[in-house]
Amino acid sequence: MKIRNLIVMSFIALIIGLASCRDDFDFDVASNNLEFSKDTLDLDTIFNHTNSQTYKLTIHNKENKDIQVPRISLARGESSFYKINVDGMSGTEFENVAIRSKDSIFIFVEIAAGNVESNALYEDEIKFQTSSGEQHIKLLSYLERAQFYNTNLESNFDLGNVNWDNQYARVIFGDVKANNVSISAGTRIYFHDNASLTINGTLNVEGNINQKVVFRTDRHDEYSESLPKTWNKIVLKSNDPNAQSTVNYAYFKGMNEGIIVENSKLDINNSYIYNNEKFGLRGYGATINGRNLVIAQSDQAALGLEGGWYDFRHCTIANYFGIGSGSGMNYAIILSNDGSALNLANFYNNVIFSSHQDAVAFDNVGGSFNHDFKHNVLKNNSGTLTFDASNKNVDPLFVATDYDENDFRLLLESEAVGVPNATYNTGIGVLALDILGAPRNAPLTAGAYQVLVDPNTLD
Repeated sequence: MKIRNLIVMSFIALIIGLASCRDDFDFDVASNNLEFSKDTLDLDTIFNHTNSQTYKLTIHNKENKDIQVPRISLARGESSFYKINVDGMSGTEFENVAIRSKDSIFIFVEIAAGNVESNALYEDEIKFQTSSGEQHIKLLSYLERAQFYNTNLESNFDLGNVNWDNQYARVIFGDVKANNVSISAGTRIYFHDNASLTINGTLNVEGNINQKVVFRTDRHDEYSESLPKTWNKIVLKSNDPNAQSTVNYAYFKGMNEGIIVENSKLDINNSYIYNNEKFGLRGYGATINGRNLVIAQSDQAALGLEGGWYDFRHCTIANYFGIGSGSGMNYAIILSNDGSALNLANFYNNVIFSSHQDAVAFDNVGGSFNHDFKHNVLKNNSGTLTFDASNKNVDPLFVATDYDENDFRLLLESEAVGVPNATYNTGIGVLALDILGAPRNAPLTAGAYQVLVDPNTLD
């Protein structure tokens, strides 16, 4: 009986073994029925000699049978900047890739850019051979030539005088110092995590309406694009009290402390300052003239001014921060003379609004505290602040105040039309057009945007 039982058990084991071996060969060649999570994989912008993050692509087998993909490969082969990993295996070409019935496999994709001779869109394809032909997934990435500064994170890295053009992006690591900085139209300045730029001289940004100068994080994923605190700050200060800095047509976004102007002169026009953790723009004993600005979304205040001389006209200064815990004060403006006299703070023809009951906060500790608000759309609900009667306390009707949209144009029914007084624009040529280049014809609209938006034209 023991021998007989042993024979029976061996026969059963043989059947099981054959069945399991047969299962390995029971795959049909894939027909043109593969399904993909995406038909195009759009990777982020990548700098020369750097690697992207890893992206995932899913391949689904929706059939009621196991299949085998005879060949998966990159069209550019081994010369491709793209690198793929198919179901746990790295390479550029893979054969006989199995996918179980009603199951899926992953392909992980990244790009490692080598020498980039010019800014360009880089393309490749993942090709899938099937019994009825080929299927393709397109891979896209924008390659950007860049020069890198202070990658070793030195504590006293000094650029001296610099003149940056748009032939290269500029990527800053750590704390970098400079003297006089000139930046031409279309240049992009990227900052690595917690990086900052301190300018001990003048800053001249020469953007135009079609080629703005951009200051932002070096992280290119869509999520990071809207986040605050992805880099630290820009500090402008000068030992020469007469040194004049000028910024035209620029974007600043994602800072922690914001743009800080210390005892320096700055004219800033036709620019955007968005999504910064503490403040967007701060002045300490400075002289700042702002025209056609949009300053928005900071936990404490979009604009903070302490001592000095300031004049803002046709600006949109708004704060609906609401990122994270949103525990800050969410003022549009904070004015203070704590530390030095507030000699002048003029606000004419602006939109000044926030989620706080009062858009403006005053920190008067005694001494000179001079300010003048006229012909603004201005939120003031507490009754403790006294403004000129020309200001109008009505909702300006922004298009979208969420931090990931930041559309501070005004809707058709906005009562901001007719609020401004043209007298305050006289002799200031930059105010002849709004931030988008539209002529400022009567009746004038308060804020940076002249033309109202029909909500029916929005997506």
